[in-house]
Amino acid sequence: MLRKWLCQADVKVVLEPIDPVLIKSGYATMDGPDMVPVSTWRNDESTYYFPGTSLKGVLRSQLERIARTLRPQSVCIPYYDGKDGSSIPVEEERQSRSCGSQNREQGSAERYNDSCAACRMFGSLKFGGRFSIGDALPMTGHNPVLEERNGVGIDRFTGGTVPGVLYDLQVLVGGKFEADIRLRNFELWQLAALNLLLMDLADELITVGSGRSRGLGRVRGTVGRYQLTYVRQTDHLAGLYQLATPEEQEAYGLHAWVPGTSILLPEPEMRGLRRQHDVTEDWSDRFQSLAPAVEEFLEWHGGPRGSVTRGET
Repeated sequence: MLRKWLCQADVKVVLEPIDPVLIKSGYATMDGPDMVPVSTWRNDESTYYFPGTSLKGVLRSQLERIARTLRPQSVCIPYYDGKDGSSIPVEEERQSRSCGSQNREQGSAERYNDSCAACRMFGSLKFGGRFSIGDALPMTGHNPVLEERNGVGIDRFTGGTVPGVLYDLQVLVGGKFEADIRLRNFELWQLAALNLLLMDLADELITVGSGRSRGLGRVRGTVGRYQLTYVRQTDHLAGLYQLATPEEQEAYGLHAWVPGTSILLPEPEMRGLRRQHDVTEDWSDRFQSLAPAVEEFLEWHGGPRGSVTRGET
């Protein structure tokens, strides 16, 4: 079923750094600053940008934070397979399961059914997620300014400075960056989760890059375009559950939640077989009734299933 194209949400988000931002390139320099921003080659010149991998990581972390607040143990710890004997002091985390450590002989339906909310949306070692985001590149006429900062090493035992340990770093200040988000074959709770993340970006609650504990990385995100696309004709908002067959609903463990009042969509623009509904102007108000879907799904699903936990063989 997930190989079909049933519904899709496309969002163009504009990211505006509020604080200086440093997403390190990871490459050592022969001279000059010790840490420099990641860059690429675009239009015959070097351009600084925010990698899509970095943005996807912070958005997934924010969704996991929301999910664990609404319901403990509702999302997995991706790097923990439960068998490595790692010392995890928090009981609820010690009992968490990793969606990436399940039986590889499972079919795609079983893997999706067993996976937690974060893995269903963002993917895991078992399958690709529904969510993707591209690199955030500078908008024309809104290039960031490169500034150089310096710092001093800290002794973790004394809390004081380490004599002779100095470093330099370059940060990006100002500018505006544009990235494209796509959520393919979404369930309604996943669309609600996307809207929560967009609101958190708008409220400057999400930070990116290095040095976030010392004044770097805060960004503001605004929606430049928001479109929903369907192949089948529909006048009201529909998710994967409404578009799937009863057999697919059961096999994939789709959540049957629907808002109390159906959400009317604006008239579509025809693009071949695709019907694009533009909700840019009022997406926040139009989809406000979707917000409870996230907690409803977490309570209904119960968290990751079927994986190996600590102490099991």
